Amino acid sequence: MAGTVLVCGAINTDLVAYVDRAPEAGETITGRSFEMHGGGKGANQAVAAARSGATACMLGGVGRDDFGDARRAGLAAEGIDTTRIQVFDDVSSGVALITVEASGENRISYIPAATLAVTPEHARETVESVRPALVLSANELSLACHQAVFGWANENDVPIVFNVAPYSDEARKLLPMVDTLVVNRGEARALLDEDDENCPAEELGRGLVSLGATRVVVTLGEDGVLGISGDELVHVAGANVHAVDTTGAGDTFCGAFAARLNEGASFEEALRYGNVAGALSVTKHGAQPSIPTRTEVERMRSGS
Repeated sequence: MAGTVLVCGAINTDLVAYVDRAPEAGETITGRSFEMHGGGKGANQAVAAARSGATACMLGGVGRDDFGDARRAGLAAEGIDTTRIQVFDDVSSGVALITVEASGENRISYIPAATLAVTPEHARETVESVRPALVLSANELSLACHQAVFGWANENDVPIVFNVAPYSDEARKLLPMVDTLVVNRGEARALLDEDDENCPAEELGRGLVSLGATRVVVTLGEDGVLGISGDELVHVAGANVHAVDTTGAGDTFCGAFAARLNEGASFEEALRYGNVAGALSVTKHGAQPSIPTRTEVERMRSGS
């Protein structure tokens, strides 16, 4: 049986407004509907990993408030270990304000709050206690927390899947510690200081390998995903789906991809599975509500 996946990152409440188009500066737009869901890249990835069959434990932070209570309950209902979530009396839970256009594109304003209050000491205690088989992390906790967790993982030969989102320059310091780096085109260009918007994904990926990551995955939206591992180059074409909301698609890929890697699947198989999971997620509204189960992913893969 595969060991635990420790997922590190934000636990947010997503407040989602559905509109025909996003407002310009100073403009008010009347929306079509409103929804509230659990979110945060870390929490989304944990749910995706759990729904793909992984035993997942969440490292993050919430406030002692209604949002925090609801998010912990929601993660626990997914079978995720929530005992390592740090709860704060004097800091609010994280919130994301999301505007989704009719085209499916989204704009997000993110307030991390308790996520950045998680202490490196708590992070180190968590990884030492859980002793995970794989670490999956979005770029949401502090640099010191990442260094604590990644340092333990390196010391104990535990693989790390690191998603550099949301992007920060500090993430460069972590790349030599990472086994598998997951980025989109924009994040890849930012890490490499690449100005050319048309720079080929393969060139971006190989450039990131030169910065220290062992393997690199470049997610390409509707064009699928590109993976580089040594001399191995894998391009998985995008699935033919109708997108209604792209929120959480990258998170779904990361969680599903990591779950399969943790089971011992090959790099290519994990990419193919994650690609289908991410594609399925854009066919429904909301980040966590849209994350497919393993059964749904395998059904689409088999064409049934």
